[in-house]
Amino acid sequence: MHRVWIDQPVLDSVLPMLEGVAELVGPGAPLEELATCDAALDPGVPWNASRFDRAPRLRIVSRIGVGYDNIDVDAATERGIMVSNTPHGPTLSTAEHAVGLIFAAAKTIAYADRDMRAGRWQTHCTTVKGMELRGRVLGLVGAGRIGCMVAQIMQAVGMQVLACDPLLTSERAAQLGMRKVEPLEELLGQSDVISLHAPSIPSTRHLINAKSLAAVKPGAILINTARGALVDEVALVAALRSGHLAAAGLDVFEQEPIQGDNPLLQLENVVLTDHIASHTWAGHHRLYEMAVHHALQALRGERPDGLLNEVAVDGKRSR
Repeated sequence: MHRVWIDQPVLDSVLPMLEGVAELVGPGAPLEELATCDAALDPGVPWNASRFDRAPRLRIVSRIGVGYDNIDVDAATERGIMVSNTPHGPTLSTAEHAVGLIFAAAKTIAYADRDMRAGRWQTHCTTVKGMELRGRVLGLVGAGRIGCMVAQIMQAVGMQVLACDPLLTSERAAQLGMRKVEPLEELLGQSDVISLHAPSIPSTRHLINAKSLAAVKPGAILINTARGALVDEVALVAALRSGHLAAAGLDVFEQEPIQGDNPLLQLENVVLTDHIASHTWAGHHRLYEMAVHHALQALRGERPDGLLNEVAVDGKRSR
């Protein structure tokens, strides 16, 4: 029977998939047990060369999620270890969460909630007004699965959609009812709501910074359900304090968990959630189901769906 390493408990709903095929090792097992494992289900812990070297039998690290910046894919490839992710699992949940943040920020819901809990009635209304979204412009920075679903929902609300994505063609954008805009600064200058859906890679680190924020249309709203590294938080705080940005809705941060002294926690015009955009029961099950499916494919010597690197897919290590 195969052995599958886990750093956190898996959902009970996917345990039948492993019955009679593999046993789980962990969570909390000594790291030495990695040497006995054939696959790993990854919830987002660091996987580097040192960790891979502890796992001579490992065939695959199956990421339970989309982002995989926690995994050194090159180191895995050098050792003949497959890496996969689950890009379809969190799409609906994350898109709906992004839309929720758009409405929460645009309609000053966080302001009102805080005021009422503190015994204040409509005090913020004298200085802060909400934004009507119909007829406004939504700018997508990244137009993959999640971004396109956000666009679809907000088009139904009556928003126009612009997109900046190097992989998106103008023809495909037109088919989706949106318009491709380049460079990024042009999109930022035309958008009333900016929603980030780009991957976290070296070229996108601090994509939203002091320079790019200066190009943002005054009074715009920034939404980030992608990765915290996309945004320079120092520059973001300055733009929010000055009023250049009217508001922000954030689910991800440069440092997680967010620290108690982070100035974002003190700003009234920010809606914050703790990296939970994909955390619905249905979305969570899809993520685990896909990750387990990919691990089992690898253990059968098949090419896993969601494979991120090309290595020998025959059940053998290619050292």
